[in-house]
Amino acid sequence: MEQIGRYRIIGELGRGAMGVVYHATDPAIGRSVAIKTIRILDINDTERRDKLRERLFREARSAGVLSHPNIVTIYDMDETDGLAYIAMAYVNGPTLEKILESDAPLSGANMLRILRQTALGLDYAHGRGIIHRDIKPANIMTDEDGAVKITDFGIAKITAVTSMTQTRTVVGTPNYMSPEQVQGLAVDGRSDQFSLAVIAYEILTGERPFQGEHLSTIVYRIVAEQPPEAHQINGTLTPQIHEVLSRGLAKKPEERYPTCSTFVGALEMACAESRGWKTVAAGGAAAMPTVAVEPPAETQAIPVAGSDTIERQRRRPSILAPLLMSVLVVLGVGGVILWQTGMIPAGIIPAGLFGEHQEEAQRTEAPKTDTPPIVDNTLKVDPAPAPDDPPNDTPPAEAKAETQAVSDTPAAVDAPAPAKAPPAVAKPSPFEAAPKITPTETVKIPAPPRNQDVWVTSNPRGAKAVLDDNLAQTCRTPCMLHGAPGVHRLTLAQAGYENESREIHIGETAFDLPPVTLRKPNGTLMLTTTPPGASVRVNGKLVPETTPAQINLPPGSYSITVDKAGHSQTQRIELRDSPVYLRIPLEQ
Repeated sequence: MEQIGRYRIIGELGRGAMGVVYHATDPAIGRSVAIKTIRILDINDTERRDKLRERLFREARSAGVLSHPNIVTIYDMDETDGLAYIAMAYVNGPTLEKILESDAPLSGANMLRILRQTALGLDYAHGRGIIHRDIKPANIMTDEDGAVKITDFGIAKITAVTSMTQTRTVVGTPNYMSPEQVQGLAVDGRSDQFSLAVIAYEILTGERPFQGEHLSTIVYRIVAEQPPEAHQINGTLTPQIHEVLSRGLAKKPEERYPTCSTFVGALEMACAESRGWKTVAAGGAAAMPTVAVEPPAETQAIPVAGSDTIERQRRRPSILAPLLMSVLVVLGVGGVILWQTGMIPAGIIPAGLFGEHQEEAQRTEAPKTDTPPIVDNTLKVDPAPAPDDPPNDTPPAEAKAETQAVSDTPAAVDAPAPAKAPPAVAKPSPFEAAPKITPTETVKIPAPPRNQDVWVTSNPRGAKAVLDDNLAQTCRTPCMLHGAPGVHRLTLAQAGYENESREIHIGETAFDLPPVTLRKPNGTLMLTTTPPGASVRVNGKLVPETTPAQINLPPGSYSITVDKAGHSQTQRIELRDSPVYLRIPLEQ
């Protein structure tokens, strides 16, 4: 390919799942750019393709308003021959991924410098309601001067939407995703912070905190498992450094640091308080000295549906039950001997003790295995007891255990089971009183409605936009807010202007809110002088009016100077929403 739109292709920079990234030039101004292409022609559904195209342009606009020294600037976006493309600034330097592939570890100072600049760029975007969603070493670049540049800002979401339209699967690099992202939940800036903490952990230990051969294993560990303690992998690190990493990697977003810069600042403080710590090259942890640690408490792993690759920790078999059974057997044998010799009267030993209860002891004594027992689905019922039969003396705990061993599948009733001996008289089976067990019905809980994007602009720019008076949902215009379908209250505020409120209706798709024009508050100064006809200066600036004059000014403090025929007077006033009347006499 020689040209895309007006851009002339120089060479190929890389390939991805959805397209190719090219190095190109803009012939209009001779500027080097990187062109990222996305193939939307592959989507056969016309309606879906149109919605995707609209979404792509909206995302490009949202990312295009980000003007920050640590974010790669987006210049342009267009579509040609079924190929959507995005033109962005070309960064002539390696990615953090290439740097980490080196045999030599990244120095501690350079690690903190890269993390600090990345955090500044992320916090700037988060303040404008834009989340990256795919922070990883491949999307962190360094230019020739060593400055850090976050690339694919907003493009990660575009690629995710494009691929999900075709496969309905989670898109991205799973090793760096936050728990809420891999579960398809709503994300905010703390999701990017989690990804940044994964990168910090990887640089400090040489290993990623969540690894696995299969996607299901990685996702499970991100959601349910804590990563190995950093100072156990890299012995030069301290528990203080691990505590900072653990908070950045917290499973719940509210347990992480409020901003990315706060996280990096805490990490810098922990590193400053630790002596002799070092980073580790990728895979270099194996050469580090082994750190002795206490064995973890025995736990039982939580199974994940659809995953057969997760290792489950097994409980060690307890020796207490076999020991107790051995004691009971010894006592029982001794009791039999004494009874048979006549030293114990026959009535003292209950009938069936060494028959039915001995069978129960043998069942309890059998070693437990992970293989489920084979249960006969045929339900056997003893004959109904005679009126003079003794009551069933089977302990409740035994009856419960036997009841739980019955299959949930309805079973046919066979002929009466052979009578147990001794005693010769059959007893009623505990199965007769057991309630019918039915499979548990699954209750489907409807999924909550997905949040939609609302693009907010104002005139002038830079207003603080708040949704439903929720300070956690704020950004600086132009920016993106996110809300569930329904009616919401949007408020815009900016110093020197009156607050503006709008009732907005969020539907099932994202939309652009018409620009909101902010109005300056009304404040009126009614100024007169004796004699009239004096010139007026407000805060030293001459205004066109002469006294008597009505001057409209925003609320605030002002210095009012009147001058006529060489006579001048100055007074200070405090102007509010209501009119202020001021009369200044001039000396003759």
